[in-house]
Amino acid sequence: MRLSTLEERLVAADTVVFLDLARVALFWGVARRRARHRGRMDPSTGVADAISPSLVKWMWRFHSRDRPRILAILERHTETTRIVILRSRAATRGRNRLSFVARLPAMGYRVYRVAPGTSTENHPPLQADGSSAENDRFRLSLDADTGSISSLYDKKKQIEVFGGPAARPVVVEDQSDTWSHGVVRFGDEIGAFYVERIGLVEQGPVKAVLRVESRYGSSRLVQDFTVYAGLDRVDVEVTVDWREQFEALKLRFPVNLDLLRATFEIPYGSIEREVDGAEQPGQGWLDLSGIMPETGETYGLSILNDGKYGFDVRDEEVGLTVLRSPIYAHHDPFVPQPDESYSFVDQGIQRFTYALLPHSGGWEAAGTVRHAAEINQSPIVVIETYHEGPLPKKVSYLSVEPDNVIAEVLKRAEDDDDLIVRCREACKKATRAKIQLPRWAREIEADFAPCEIKTFRVPRDENLPVIETNLLELEEPEE
Repeated sequence: MRLSTLEERLVAADTVVFLDLARVALFWGVARRRARHRGRMDPSTGVADAISPSLVKWMWRFHSRDRPRILAILERHTETTRIVILRSRAATRGRNRLSFVARLPAMGYRVYRVAPGTSTENHPPLQADGSSAENDRFRLSLDADTGSISSLYDKKKQIEVFGGPAARPVVVEDQSDTWSHGVVRFGDEIGAFYVERIGLVEQGPVKAVLRVESRYGSSRLVQDFTVYAGLDRVDVEVTVDWREQFEALKLRFPVNLDLLRATFEIPYGSIEREVDGAEQPGQGWLDLSGIMPETGETYGLSILNDGKYGFDVRDEEVGLTVLRSPIYAHHDPFVPQPDESYSFVDQGIQRFTYALLPHSGGWEAAGTVRHAAEINQSPIVVIETYHEGPLPKKVSYLSVEPDNVIAEVLKRAEDDDDLIVRCREACKKATRAKIQLPRWAREIEADFAPCEIKTFRVPRDENLPVIETNLLELEEPEE
């Protein structure tokens, strides 16, 4: 790029795309081009195309000398020319990311081939700017001053999901021991994060990502809010670098609901608990359902997550406990001494994901259990070059119908090579289910009572029948 004429060309251009690649990517691109066109003649010079010492020198000095000058020139023309700067997330390695909607068979795999071409997907409209993003169902807006969610608007129901600033990080005093003996609730807020930066970091036909970076004391918090074109939930990837002591971090979500009912996931089921502000355990999801004051309809919000197990609910507000920082292995009644040195819990960097799933009606019909499972058991991506192989391009190893019956276990039996399948009914209704094992040419039909757990032993010998067992994989004696 000739900097001497860049200004003149910018004036005449409608759109400028600048590939802001890392130094490694520059060298890799030139090396690939050289290998692909080895021996080709340059028509402008009549000599063989080659990597000259002057080209290597220019590429090596580009990031320190020419790149800052180019970015400064582009910045001056942003009001008159459309400037697009493309960077890789893993810029140091010159890599790019690909987002697409993968439709996977139940408990199986599918091969996708990446190739240039025109997309055949008919994505719903997805709009975004520096502080908001919306699909055809929801509009998410962030407060530029606080970084909290100022609005999550349900366009179909024409209602606000939240009753105040949401996804609000608050710091709570925590002088308790490692196990919080004698502590019922964490309620003494002593601080809040302040925003350093907020903006749109990714936008395309599949999703838009808004990032909020904030600080408190010596700690840093990053929340990436993702709105999808074809999915009615908001995923949030969180990175925390925690450096505080004797303090806890919570994310608070005030919902716009009356007559609140709080339901927590527990092993193989769910439980309703009092809305009294007490710290309560939960697993992959917590749901708040109640009456929407504007319409009188039943509405709710499920908060899903992949690694946080403490919650509190009080006055239509839920608190997700992100971390605590007591002394490691401190047990009452020992009193820490101020002149001693101790190790503290949850120090440093940690990452987790939570998701917001607003829904009409109760959680049972909203797919809450399935969405939580998708977050906690996300697909594994394996990148492979093309090669021949005996396996099909798409396989399902286990599928269950209808959706309210969940497969929890697929494993080898404890005492032989039989297969063990364990399922449960998740939405409190009696159901006749069909369990299919295509690779074993087996199909199981069974009646599930509300919330019932069933375990089946599938013999390796296909001539033997499937047997229902107890949780110890033993056949129950007939009464």
